[in-house]
Amino acid sequence: MPDSTSEPRGWWARYRHEAVPGSAAQVTLTGVDTAEHPFGSDVEQPDGRRPPGWTLSVTWTDGGPVHSVLVNQPGVPLLWFVELDEPAADPPAATLLAFSDARHAHGAVLTAAGAEAGGVRGDQQVGAVRWWTGSGLVHQLYVAPQHRRKGIATALVTAAFGVQAARGRPPLHGDGRRTDDGEAWRAGLGPGQQHWFEPWSQRLPSMTPQA
Repeated sequence: MPDSTSEPRGWWARYRHEAVPGSAAQVTLTGVDTAEHPFGSDVEQPDGRRPPGWTLSVTWTDGGPVHSVLVNQPGVPLLWFVELDEPAADPPAATLLAFSDARHAHGAVLTAAGAEAGGVRGDQQVGAVRWWTGSGLVHQLYVAPQHRRKGIATALVTAAFGVQAARGRPPLHGDGRRTDDGEAWRAGLGPGQQHWFEPWSQRLPSMTPQA
């Protein structure tokens, strides 16, 4: 992530796994928060090791589903995800749901079909982020009240940033419209992460139902 107090920095380390004959190759894209390469550059790597300063790492099948997205965020609880594509939305959107139980490995990403087959229910989620895929603009961000203050929102948005990048789409970012909770969350981010979210300009109603 770039630092808002200096020149933006951050680049992608790309590793293409050796393909199994008859099947598509897998690709790993790792975001690195250093100035070693120009901001936003995509640098091919000789192996799958994560460079120093890495922030997130997403792996997918070339032309197919995302399999995992790992966020380098110490202390965050176990999280796995379900990716929901919404190509028929206006504008087209995507949602990443986060779950925090031991049914799947940390960082695993399920498709909607895989989640349905596995009996995953929406009411089991601990959080979700929804964004417009054509622009990368975050539309909604929610973490269940009992799971807040654990770093889940930051991990969830960072994971969605990686999913959007794996699709070759514009970087995830936020405008100035946020709830009170959303602004408190942004204020707690590091300078490099705050860069992606514009200053607060409009207060939105809370997504948490009032008692």
